[in-house]
Amino acid sequence: MDTNDFFRTFGSTTKIIQRYMKKLFTFFLILFIGLNSVLPALGQEGKPNLIKGGFYLKLGAALPVGNYAKGQYVIMPSANTLAYLPAKIGAVLDVGTLIYIGPAFANKFLRAGIDATFLSINFNSTQPYNPEKKAYHFYYFVGQKFGPVITINPIDRLMIDLSWKLNMNISYFEGEWDNYSGEYSKYGVDFVQQEISLGLRYSLMVFSLQYNFGNMKYDNFNSSRTKQIIDVSTIRILVGVKF
Repeated sequence: MDTNDFFRTFGSTTKIIQRYMKKLFTFFLILFIGLNSVLPALGQEGKPNLIKGGFYLKLGAALPVGNYAKGQYVIMPSANTLAYLPAKIGAVLDVGTLIYIGPAFANKFLRAGIDATFLSINFNSTQPYNPEKKAYHFYYFVGQKFGPVITINPIDRLMIDLSWKLNMNISYFEGEWDNYSGEYSKYGVDFVQQEISLGLRYSLMVFSLQYNFGNMKYDNFNSSRTKQIIDVSTIRILVGVKF
């Protein structure tokens, strides 16, 4: 299988995963509404409230999807073309906290709150045209993520976390554009990326499946510069602990 066939196959697979994530989120939303209607009738008033807030730390892999995995091109006003190389597998670190608002309800099976990731660092590697230019091997991102979370406690200490978050990221990428030094931008910022997340927790252990989607605008933090906009969507698989 050549490189083009690999990326076509990988792109098709990631599209299926993206559709599955959206359907899974819809399923759990319907499940949440159903449980909220049915569980009060079960008469389990003695169930303890096990849904507690606290800090978490998660580490994992960031898998590029869509155009981010295929490679992208940006046409500048001078007609120069900037090539954003295909992203490859990378790593991610999330440090944050779950803050619950109000008591648990539906006989303490459900609780709503805020998922606040106050530090999110991730990168994806690339394969540069010139292997000697090591600085061009990575896309770097650092930011924060905030949004609502609904936690379901179906049995024992098993927790199911469903969240949507708004991502605010700053990025760095230095492409192999030596002839375009006056045009390209190394630094970018975007405050409207998004994340849909499914988390499973048991006691201290955490597993999280995330779909992060959106664009990055590179303009060296200067609104007067031409924006270089690329898709930076990833699927992330993380494990960690929640205290």
